[in-house]
Amino acid sequence: MKKIRFQNFLFLAITLISFNVFAEKIINITTNSGQLMFDKTNLTANPNESLKLTFKNGSSKGTGLQHNWVLVKPGKVDAISTASIVAGADKSWLADSSDIIAHTKLLNAGESETLTFNAPSVTGDYPYLCSFPGHSATMKGVLHIK
Repeated sequence: MKKIRFQNFLFLAITLISFNVFAEKIINITTNSGQLMFDKTNLTANPNESLKLTFKNGSSKGTGLQHNWVLVKPGKVDAISTASIVAGADKSWLADSSDIIAHTKLLNAGESETLTFNAPSVTGDYPYLCSFPGHSATMKGVLHIK
């Protein structure tokens, strides 16, 4: 009996792995060089899906442009943008808020950072932005949870 249970477990495990049930979704996002924009403004994920996001500051070295990637709760872009300015340079222009779901650090030109996190569990549209002062007006996008 134990041998049959183990075989059933093994069969299920192999089946799940072959269908990539445990795989994380890979997302690569960068800035458009010379523009205050992300190269992707619409991303899609399933509720609770494991995401591995790599953000690269694609600005040309020597520009001094710093950027980050900040995922926030719906309807919170303006509040986070304002609170991040208030947080100031000492806090790398990033608010300390429970409305922030995931974020990278502030990156210099050419730098990148990889985050692994679970997508929100509730369907909806979750905005992302760069919280550096003045950047959120054009550096924004939406993670659609469907």
